[in-house]
Amino acid sequence: MNLQPENLPTTLHPYLEKITATILPTVTLQLSPNDALTVWQSKIGGEPYLPLDTAYPVDSNGNPLALLAQFNFAEIPNIPNFPDQGILQFYIAADDLYGMNFDDQQQQSGFKVLYFDQVIEDVKQLKQDFSDIQLSEADYLPFAGQYSIEFKRTEQLISLEDFAFGKKVLDVDELYDFEEQFEGGDFEDDFIEPYNEFVSATGHRLGGYPYFTQTDPRHYNEKVQDYILLFQLDTDDAENEIMWGDSGVGNFFIHPEDLKKRDFSKVLYNWDCC
Repeated sequence: MNLQPENLPTTLHPYLEKITATILPTVTLQLSPNDALTVWQSKIGGEPYLPLDTAYPVDSNGNPLALLAQFNFAEIPNIPNFPDQGILQFYIAADDLYGMNFDDQQQQSGFKVLYFDQVIEDVKQLKQDFSDIQLSEADYLPFAGQYSIEFKRTEQLISLEDFAFGKKVLDVDELYDFEEQFEGGDFEDDFIEPYNEFVSATGHRLGGYPYFTQTDPRHYNEKVQDYILLFQLDTDDAENEIMWGDSGVGNFFIHPEDLKKRDFSKVLYNWDCC
């Protein structure tokens, strides 16, 4: 990303260098309804890749979880520290909280993250019959159907919703701590709104910066402030049937060292809505 002053609103020019320093690679996801996917292909919803010797994921009460997303990294442009092979899966509970635990967002009792470093493409060695774990239409889920994924690697600037924006761009602890120091006019009209129009973190992605309708869950939890975005699935109800509550968004975060080690046992799961 070659960020030039002429591409920025004038009130943001003084912050160009620090804004540019936040650039991260990200892979965006374009979804299309598709009922004809193999179990090892990347997908949102549908039936998972599951070797016969692997138990189907369940919640703390023994109820089957729903496959939210599956990523086969052989199909995905590489970004630093992410796998370049294997399959990563996200499962969530079909309840009114979509499996999130407000008291401990890393407790995988209502959600599960699984990683298989080697991919078997011999269907005889994979679970093919999921009739015993079918979820009913009465179950709560933020999606309906199955979607294929088109991946695109790009670059992204830090979003205003990211809790670290104030520190990284404005040298303050929190974004609105800078309001009294701002000399470019009205802070809301001349900084917040122009930046929001210029930079958006909405949509589906792997890596990069997150979007929230409420608050970044890392903000008030020092234990996870080094965590980065692993996966984001946004509401997508114009052409697809994906909706988190009232037009919300779901995010999964991971410590960079855990990502390098392919340790997905301490992933933080969050979703919020308007």
